[in-house]
Amino acid sequence: MGPTYTTQFLQKCKPRDYDYTAERHKWLADDPDILTIAKQIQETKVLQAKEERVKAERIAAWRSGLLELTDIEVYELGLKILADDLGAYGLLRFITQHFKQRNSDQPIGKRQPQSDNDISLAQAEQMPITDPHD
Repeated sequence: MGPTYTTQFLQKCKPRDYDYTAERHKWLADDPDILTIAKQIQETKVLQAKEERVKAERIAAWRSGLLELTDIEVYELGLKILADDLGAYGLLRFITQHFKQRNSDQPIGKRQPQSDNDISLAQAEQMPITDPHD
């Protein structure tokens, strides 16, 4: 902050004289200690590893033709495959394009214009071609 801003800060925001030590101990008394927090983290990691193992077993059974995946499992699997192949930025672009196409009236096969020149070309493509009448 520098000396100029420090003095300005201290003039406006004067420290309080009250001792919060006793209240702080009361507030922290309800929080778990470090060992409890570490145990909770380890339990969460074990639970996540178990869930991943079960998912992997279900996907392997699905690939073998022994089991059908639920809709959410298909969604999660597809999202994981896209994220692995495209990366974070590519996945974002894919989803953005998907919903842009989904919300427009244009068929998926048609290219959307990217600039003003493309707009005029797209309009020219949409104009009906008529034979001149002599």
